[in-house]
Amino acid sequence: MAELKRRRAGDLNAVLTTFNDGSLCREAVWHWLGNGWIVIAPHTPLVALAGPKFTRDLTLRSFCGEPAEIWAEEPMPETKPEVTGGEKGKA
Repeated sequence: MAELKRRRAGDLNAVLTTFNDGSLCREAVWHWLGNGWIVIAPHTPLVALAGPKFTRDLTLRSFCGEPAEIWAEEPMPETKPEVTGGEKGKA
């Protein structure tokens, strides 16, 4: 996705290497094609070009297939301050 944002082209062989699973790679490519985010380069099937619906504000979560409503409604995890050794004995 970073390559698509930066250069408007991406290496599909790198996607396959990253996923290390041919069927997962095909599923992702079909998802991206179906959403209009990529098109396969006419000169080589190993290069994806930014599609007509690809925008620079597309999030990685959306690009990877996670519906926006899932993470929009997900509460932020509460963070608790860490207790250090010197604070244990204080009342």
